[in-house]
Amino acid sequence: MKHGIFDWIKSIFRGPQEYLILREYSIFSELNSYDLFLLYELVHTREFKPGEVIFESGYPLEVIYLIHSGEIELRGEHHANTGKVLGQGEHLGILDLYYNGQRNSTATAKSKVTAHAISRTDLKGFIESRPHMGIKILGAINRDLCNLLHSDIKEI
Repeated sequence: MKHGIFDWIKSIFRGPQEYLILREYSIFSELNSYDLFLLYELVHTREFKPGEVIFESGYPLEVIYLIHSGEIELRGEHHANTGKVLGQGEHLGILDLYYNGQRNSTATAKSKVTAHAISRTDLKGFIESRPHMGIKILGAINRDLCNLLHSDIKEI
């Protein structure tokens, strides 16, 4: 991490705090402003055109995507026939990261997509380096997993 607490304090007085945008994602919603400031250093913005393949099933998982705008369709092992569409505020890759470390579906942009991307190694390193914050992120991931499981059970 390049910046410290003094850089964060200066950012408060400089104007808009871009890093607060990360709070729109469920896995980061409970983090405080300073944690979001540090995390934002690791995040890159990516844009995808409609129809563009973002990643393919079977490839190693290197990046977690957080959808800022647009829609992404997932097809693969769990969504083979119908496909699943994800939109603003949702994430791709977290479950694969903790399942087998590879992509278990193919993701295609249905519309113009803007996403925040963080490498799996950066995310894991960040969680390990700040345990109090890591517990909040892992708790949020668990909530998302439980919500996913319950929604899948309702569809059966």
